[in-house]
Order: sequence, then C-alpha cells, then structure tokens
Amino acid sequence: MARVLIVEDNRNLAHGLRTNLEFEGHRAEIASDGDAGLRRARSGEHDIVVLDLMLPELDGYRVLETLRREGHTVPVLVLTARGDEADKVRGFESGADDYVTKPFALAELLA
Repeated sequence: MARVLIVEDNRNLAHGLRTNLEFEGHRAEIASDGDAGLRRARSGEHDIVVLDLMLPELDGYRVLETLRREGHTVPVLVLTARGDEADKVRGFESGADDYVTKPFALAELLA
C-alpha cells in the first residue's frame, strides 16, 4: 500500500484519482494548489507524488524544482495536460520520475 499525495487543482479529477487509488488499496491525500502541495510533499509522509503542472499559487515545475533542490527524493509522477515535447523535457530536467499526459487511462496511471 502506497501513500500518495495528489497535487491537483481540478477538484473532480483529484477526488476521482483518490477514489480509484484507495480502491486499489493505497492511501491518498489531496493538495489543491502548489503551495499546499509543496508543504505536504516536504513532510516525507508520502511514497509518491502525483503532480499537476498548472496549479494556482505555485506551478508544478517550481514545486518539483524546489523539492529536488532541497534534496527530497520522493518519486514524482507529473500528470498534466501539457503534452508538448518541450514541456516533457522540462519536467524530466526538473526532476520528474515519470510524465503522463491528460487525458489518460487509469490503467496507464496505475502502471
């Protein structure tokens, strides 16, 4: 059972993800903006972070870059509508472990 932090400002998507992850046996928590996501990710309480890039307060790139600069090694899966090659490259260069574009299949995300 993984402890998952979902950093997503789309309430319906975030709750749907949480529901599906919990159905699969994981524990999931939601942060609805970049500042809250960064605070929760810094806690070290999560096994993985699912991170949107387009967030209020602090965008996902800055969340990811800050975590990595501070030495946090929690795996981060970027889940975003930004599917251009340049966005993906920037995501990986910022420290993402994986990158999934919206719309996505649930099986793809769980894999």
